[in-house]
Amino acid sequence: MKENAKQIKLTIDGREITVEDSLTILEAARQNRIDIPTLCHHPAVSNWGGCRLCVVEVDKSPKLVASCVMPVRAGMEVITQSDAITASRRLTLELLFAERNHNCMFCPQSGDCELQKMAYALQMDHLMVSPSFNAYPTDTTGEYMTLDHNRCILCGRCVRACQEIAGSYVLGFHNRGSKSLIGFDLLEKRENSSCINCGACLQLCPTGAISNRYRTHYAVKGQPVESQTITSVCAACGLLCPTQNKVRDNQVIAIEGLVAAKPNGRPDRGQLCYKGRFEMLKTKGTRMLAPMVKDDQGHWREQNWETALDRITKALGAAKSNGGSEALFGLASSSVCNETLMMFKELMSAGWGAGRVDTIDGQYFRNLAASQDNGAQGLPAETSWKKIAAADMVLVVGADPQQSHPMLVSLLRRAMIERALPIASIGQMESATLFSNHYLAVEDGGLAPALALLAGKIASPAKEGKAKSSLSAQQQAEIDRIARAFISAKSPLILAGQHLTGPDSAGTLQDLFRIARSKEPLTGKSAMISFLKPEGNSMAAWRLGVAARLAKPGKAQAGVLIVDGDPDEVKAALAGLRPAPKFLAVITPYFNSVLAEMAQVMLPSPVWMEEDGSYTSMDGAESVFKPKVLDAPKGVKNTWEILQALGQRIDAPGVGKRWEDIRAKAAQLLAVS
Repeated sequence: MKENAKQIKLTIDGREITVEDSLTILEAARQNRIDIPTLCHHPAVSNWGGCRLCVVEVDKSPKLVASCVMPVRAGMEVITQSDAITASRRLTLELLFAERNHNCMFCPQSGDCELQKMAYALQMDHLMVSPSFNAYPTDTTGEYMTLDHNRCILCGRCVRACQEIAGSYVLGFHNRGSKSLIGFDLLEKRENSSCINCGACLQLCPTGAISNRYRTHYAVKGQPVESQTITSVCAACGLLCPTQNKVRDNQVIAIEGLVAAKPNGRPDRGQLCYKGRFEMLKTKGTRMLAPMVKDDQGHWREQNWETALDRITKALGAAKSNGGSEALFGLASSSVCNETLMMFKELMSAGWGAGRVDTIDGQYFRNLAASQDNGAQGLPAETSWKKIAAADMVLVVGADPQQSHPMLVSLLRRAMIERALPIASIGQMESATLFSNHYLAVEDGGLAPALALLAGKIASPAKEGKAKSSLSAQQQAEIDRIARAFISAKSPLILAGQHLTGPDSAGTLQDLFRIARSKEPLTGKSAMISFLKPEGNSMAAWRLGVAARLAKPGKAQAGVLIVDGDPDEVKAALAGLRPAPKFLAVITPYFNSVLAEMAQVMLPSPVWMEEDGSYTSMDGAESVFKPKVLDAPKGVKNTWEILQALGQRIDAPGVGKRWEDIRAKAAQLLAVS
């Protein structure tokens, strides 16, 4: 309810209703389940009144008005259905069909198109006016979406979505009259524009003008059929964006954000990025449907679960007998859920007593912990990424958020355009011009001297004048501008990326903390820092201690690997185990040649959409339960069931018997203090 709103009474179709005086006729009607058709209107963006399909009669006036922009008033009499209203809507609809090429048979949105549904509702099976369209271009240069101007009705929903939801301001109207088009920037192709591929325009498009290049072959031609919408969470990067997933026949047709008229309590306003909307629809490899075991000749053979699990148990037991606990290791991807991470640690540490239990991104954790000198669990204090909305300056260092956390690019860009927020970027990032107004491009090797110089200018300006730097004069001048912007800010936010927490990062991190602490004399507290983690659930893995236990190098002989990510990253992580382990069991959804070359047993697991699980946010401020969207293929066990079966073979303590108990224990261990 809006502040200071008054309750008034009006009549719609002879029915007296009571609503707030701040509503439009359309909003009042929908609150009371009275249907008024629309095309240009969407509750998540501002009212426009362009399509004229929502026209109604007010107070018996012969002049029809657009209900989406007409405010209610006390005593108003509204008629939503009459012969005159139907004739007006029918003529408007025919003109829309005649203006451009709406050949539904060949449209990817057929069956899920608002324009098509309107034609069915008004029983329009032919045109009474002559088609007048010309051939318009189709932009297929983007990886994720196409823009077909021949199917566009110029409703402007995509333009408002780009501005009001995404905050990107890329789309706009171009040309005039019959040549009017929706275009990117100054009518650029999508691939050459500043579009960040968030897909907000796609979600709000009422026709097939903007279509998804993935899963369009699942569209149904003509009348829509039943599909299921499942609300879940995207766990790709740790921002935990809510999603609604359209599912039919155990296939995801589309992934959309929870955009709505009312704020959702998050600065992203319910949108998604290209990772959450499109990348999740990609097929990452050949699914395994049964356990695979490598025979003596090096050939992979399907086996039953009992045989495969026994092979793993015997191999790890033999390695431990020969080389002790340090001969065993466990390696997990930080993209899996909290429950899997907890059970994996208990199985490998308490069950087998493995000398090394680590995550693929474990080195990042150890570098961060070492920078604080607080022991293995000494992660630095950090703030939430949501503070971007309150910051008066943002410094992005050693990151490329368009690659790692694309949603942040949208938030930064909105702040830069709408609030003139000073945003500085230091590092090597192709997308820096999309979201920053100060950019210092340096390779990874130049990041340390750049940050050292910046720390000197901000934290020790008196001593900085005597310092020497390997940076060019132009680079030093840019550092000066960034330093002045940071010094003048009262509540700056620092977004630190993976290039700061990778190998040889300790000194660079100390300079980062010097910059943050420079605010203490004025504000009593350091500047806010948020570290962009390598994986979607890195914070949970690190807090659970999965990355803290390491054996001496050269001892590992046999181990277990859980992976749902890039196999090349796994290969790089295993490269530190020299000599190469003699036995490796891999739990993964996909049969991959890189993993198959190193492994002796491969067990099929669900992909993250096929398994319930909890995930912890990038900043560690919250943990959210993510319900599964799909059912796993027949014969594929849940990951926790696989770990439980392995634990039961060696009588490992704490493996848990019920999913509910496992979930509760993980939540307790990761409870936010």
